[in-house]
Amino acid sequence: MLRYLSAICTLFVRLTLGFWVGGAVLFVITSVAEQTSPLFDSVARDRLATIRFPLYYLFCWICLGTALVSSVLGFACASGCLRKRLRAAAILVLISLGIAVADYFWVYRPLQALIIPPGEARTQEFVTLHNRSRHINELHLTIALVAAVVICLPEKGRAPCSPAAD
Repeated sequence: MLRYLSAICTLFVRLTLGFWVGGAVLFVITSVAEQTSPLFDSVARDRLATIRFPLYYLFCWICLGTALVSSVLGFACASGCLRKRLRAAAILVLISLGIAVADYFWVYRPLQALIIPPGEARTQEFVTLHNRSRHINELHLTIALVAAVVICLPEKGRAPCSPAAD
């Protein structure tokens, strides 16, 4: 029973980390396209940012929170190499999630306040906070990617699809 629970938890960790990394990359691609498109004026760009970014952070917290809970539960039920990888994933996810939460409250929220009302000129404070947020997001997303790689590595000495791996 514990073996199946650890397998299900590992599956959830793998899926949710993949959802988050892939979703974040897609978000960045579409956001850059919107911000550089001549089809949107500065008012529309600011409105899009105030609509999209809270959802970005919510999706982040749901994915990373699920990965964290699943990795901790899986760690409690697993054994051997998988247990070590689940512990490493849990630690990495906790760090990534902590950074994302801190970024939202201490960087994004003040940044968002600077674009309300929409269409205002960008201040130096906006540029500083925007760059800080970009670097913080790169960091926490890289940590989540490392966690995804760690949890997806096959166990040493076992063929990925061998019956002995069950």
